Parts: sequence; structure tokens; C-alpha cells
Amino acid sequence: MIDRKLEYTFKNISYYFLGFFILGMGVTTLLRSTLGAGAWDNVTYNLSVLLNLTLGTTSLVIAVILMIIVIGGTKKWRLLLMIIPIIFVAVAIDLWDIVILRDYKPEIFMQIVFYIIGAISIPLGLALIITSKFPAFVFDELMIMLLKIFKTDKVALIRVGIEVFGILLAIAIGFAAGIGFGAVNYGSILMAIILGPILSFFLKLLGGTTNEKT
Repeated sequence: MIDRKLEYTFKNISYYFLGFFILGMGVTTLLRSTLGAGAWDNVTYNLSVLLNLTLGTTSLVIAVILMIIVIGGTKKWRLLLMIIPIIFVAVAIDLWDIVILRDYKPEIFMQIVFYIIGAISIPLGLALIITSKFPAFVFDELMIMLLKIFKTDKVALIRVGIEVFGILLAIAIGFAAGIGFGAVNYGSILMAIILGPILSFFLKLLGGTTNEKT
């Protein structure tokens, strides 16, 4: 189990901020690949089109809504600290999308490369954030909450469920925005399937789990 007590070690701090940077890269490269982003990144992109906001800003809006749901479900007010990773992730996404990659549009080969980079970077970034023991990103706290609700340790299964729901939500928003499926593509289905197992792998590799001490 992970004791979520804050420990301000160099390792934890490094894991935390490196996790944000890698997560932002993963989100942006997947979207730039156009082969299909992660489920909630699809929601972010499609909603950003609907609301005419940057990807980072839209990510912040979605995460705050989910944060409210998680706090309501767990009755743990300390989870308000999730606003910290929410802001950092939003900044990281816009950093990669607007500054680092800017108008770069990968060709066919690089689309595949970008997809692979994103598919690995997102679960790695999430695992680093979780293992740091600092406030986890909202999807990870949502996952932890659902693991407790369903009394299971099946990380991959719960994560796949969250991802599938995200894809369905993204499609609904895409059609509401007039862009059809939007960022949703065949690769989105693959990401929904592999994100949980890859996240579980990285958590074990880094020595972390998703269960909290009670």
C-alpha cells in the first residue's frame, strides 16, 4: 500500500514534477498523431473545440468537475489539494501544445512514432505522480475511489472502465461540437485497453500501488 503522507524527498519531488512534464508530452503527442488519443484526452480535445478554449484550459475544467465528484464521493476535503496537479497538468499540456510543438504536424511515419510515445508517456507520467505520494491527478484519485467502492485491487479493469466511459463521452461531445468523432479514432480504443495494464506495470516497476492506507 502507499501511505499518502507527504514526504519532501528529492526522489518524490523529482517524480512529481517529471510526471507532469511527461504526462503533458504524452497527451500532446497522442493528439498530434491523429491516430486516436487517450479517452479523456479525446474529451479534452472535443470539448476544447466546443468551448473554443486551449487544451490546457479545457483539461483544467474537466479535472475540476471530476475533483468535485471525487470529493463528494470520498468526503475527503484534503483532496482539494488535487487542484495543484490539475493546474500543473494544464500548464504542461499547453506548454507542449502551444510552445514546444506549436504548429508541427507529423507525417505518416512520425504519426506512428508520436502515438507510441504518447501511449507510453501517459501511464508513465501518471505512475510517477502516484508513486511520489504527493496529491495524485484527479483520474488517479477517481480510480482509487472506485477500487475502494468495488472492493477490488484490479487496477487495469477499473482503469479500462474509466477509459471506455471517457471515449463515449468524447463522442457525444464531438457530435455536439459538429466535428463528429473528433479526436476519437481506432487508436483510442487501443489506448482504453492498454492504459490500465501499462499503468499497473509502471506502478510495480516504480514500487508504487494505487491503494491507500486507511
